[in-house]
Amino acid sequence: MVLCADLLAVYFVSHSIRKVIITALGISVLLQVAYFGSVLFFVWRAKSTRRAVERAGQERSYSDHS
Repeated sequence: MVLCADLLAVYFVSHSIRKVIITALGISVLLQVAYFGSVLFFVWRAKSTRRAVERAGQERSYSDHS
């Protein structure tokens, strides 16, 4: 939705299909980079959470044997 609205605004301001295409490519690349970055962040966060849970489980098992 945002991409379409932005492209319409670019077209109505500039009346240039070339600028619309360049803008579309630029925005599409930025959206893909943001999506990829968010996926990497969620993978990193899940991995760090899993490590924290494993550490807590190990600490608990060590304290049970004492």
